[in-house]
Amino acid sequence: MATADYQTLRTHMDHRMLAADPSRVQALAEVLHQIGDPDRAYRVIHIAGTNGKGSTGAFLAQALQNAGHRVGHFASPAIHNELDQTKIGPQSISADEYAELMSQIMRQAALDVDAFTDFEWDVLVTLKWFATAQCDWIVLEAGLGGATDATNAIAAPDLAVFTHIALDHTAILGDTIEKIAENKAQIIKPGTQVVVASHQTPEALAVIQQVAKAHQAAGVLDASNVSLTPVATTWSGTQVKLANGDGALIKMLGAFQVANAQTAIAAGQWLVEHEALSDLNQVLDALKVVQLPGRMQVIQHDPTVMVDAGHNPDAFPQALAQIRELLPVGGRLLLVAGFLKDKAVDQLAKVAQTADHVWVTTPKHPTRALAGEVLQTMIPGSELVPDVQAGRDAAVSLAKPGDVVLVAGSFYLIGGLLP
Repeated sequence: MATADYQTLRTHMDHRMLAADPSRVQALAEVLHQIGDPDRAYRVIHIAGTNGKGSTGAFLAQALQNAGHRVGHFASPAIHNELDQTKIGPQSISADEYAELMSQIMRQAALDVDAFTDFEWDVLVTLKWFATAQCDWIVLEAGLGGATDATNAIAAPDLAVFTHIALDHTAILGDTIEKIAENKAQIIKPGTQVVVASHQTPEALAVIQQVAKAHQAAGVLDASNVSLTPVATTWSGTQVKLANGDGALIKMLGAFQVANAQTAIAAGQWLVEHEALSDLNQVLDALKVVQLPGRMQVIQHDPTVMVDAGHNPDAFPQALAQIRELLPVGGRLLLVAGFLKDKAVDQLAKVAQTADHVWVTTPKHPTRALAGEVLQTMIPGSELVPDVQAGRDAAVSLAKPGDVVLVAGSFYLIGGLLP
């Protein structure tokens, strides 16, 4: 099938966000069964959480590749193209492959294009492609929550990994940590081994443990038991020390990446015990090479320009704090910011005010973008720019030696700056 067919299919999908409807997960599960249970063709690591899913998933996918496995990885949102959500190793699914598999599913299950939302179709096609391509492990990141997320249509995963849980999407998931954790914990199924990130709040940890017991999980591993001590952080990454005294490097910047590395190591220990990895060095080797686009990523030097997709009150301030830690004496933090209006924009705007100079603009999202004009009223002294490129140019023009430019607040803001 031609690429145009893919574009036509994508155009006619249901583009609503229907992530709060449990009947849709059941409908997806029925379709998976009708098309031959592709989700049972490989072993699965299912990841849910507010922050850290992308990094933790990438660490684990790379570790499994280091062990010689054929690994599928589904991670959302895509920065440039929805096809980039679905990869085997470094290779994204092609438009032709997507269109062909979607057409097959529609024929097999007697479905119309608008039977599912675009994200639901992405999950169905992804699971089918991974099976067709004979992956032996896949890393599957939940899109929103857990209970009613399309990825929860799968059969019981081998591992359910929970990264840090914080307040986000409260209108759908609930307005407390307990409610959000309860929703995300529904990815736990009978026989699944659970891994919980370190520094999880006591409320979230208690909920996950309760659901794990109720759902007859195989057990719960707490990544807090992994000893990983930061030694030094530079623009090249964070040097850490393990319990046995060995050193390791985490290439991705951010104090929170130490917690993500702990989670990956905890899961890696289970994978070693179950002979999916030969030893933990396959995880440590992943830590030193993985760099996700848009996560504390340096895209220019002299002056240093960084982009970060952190978009909630947990991740966004951590990005600013990490840069403050690395700034030389007298160095300034110059921020270009833009947010989606369904985020905690009041809190995000307060954090943005801590930068030394702020430019604001409107992210590229057709319905959810917060207008830059509105954000400007929330950040006293900020300057309005027409787009993210203009903001970057203005910040670079003002930068002096030692200053750092950070472009942050949304995937839909930074996408235009990434190669």
